[in-house]
Amino acid sequence: MKKSPKVKGTQLSKEDFLHGRHDDLIVKAGLEHIMKRNPVEVRLAKRDEMIANAPPGEMIWVFGYGSLIWNPAFEYHEQRVGTLYGYHRQFCFLSKVGRGTPENPGMMLGLDRGGACSGVVLGVRKEQAEDELTSVFMREMTGQTYNAVWGKVRTKQGPVEAISFVANRNAENYVGRLPVKEVAKRIARGCGHLGPCTDYLFNTTEHLEELGLKDPMLRDLCNLVERELS
Repeated sequence: MKKSPKVKGTQLSKEDFLHGRHDDLIVKAGLEHIMKRNPVEVRLAKRDEMIANAPPGEMIWVFGYGSLIWNPAFEYHEQRVGTLYGYHRQFCFLSKVGRGTPENPGMMLGLDRGGACSGVVLGVRKEQAEDELTSVFMREMTGQTYNAVWGKVRTKQGPVEAISFVANRNAENYVGRLPVKEVAKRIARGCGHLGPCTDYLFNTTEHLEELGLKDPMLRDLCNLVERELS
């Protein structure tokens, strides 16, 4: 049986997100003034809103296109490979907190408008959704980088609607589509309290490819970053 690629670097756990330890790390790093964080009440209110508006069915699905693939940090009951329509995967955010610093920002992925994006949908039974999705919303809605929306995802088992964390173009760290060489340089040099930005890129690319999902943009960036590091 083929083994999944080993995850590079540090992974935060479900408990880290549930108990706000990821927030504590931001404060400990002295970066709380850099990042506009949503109060916990706002994050949980959005969780409740999405659960209340979930489409009919046994499962509530969450779309993963980046770190949710290799570090979901919540318990799910089913995983499917799928394609989200209306958004594409793009390094469109500066990472001044986590995978970079204010002086030397890394880059983070977002689901930006237009096109389509391959990834996974992770299904949680509705009776367990409040418990399991708490860590997801504590994590993805930490700051104002993402908006939670319902996205249409096509899978081999049939279409589903999934909670998708899409790019907030009004976020202060949104930069849109930068030249690929600039992105590669920022990824190669970025390192924050969650570790090197390269780990984020390589983990995402390798785990997508292990699922049989090719993303030429990510693979090109891996090649460029490796040259930057050599």
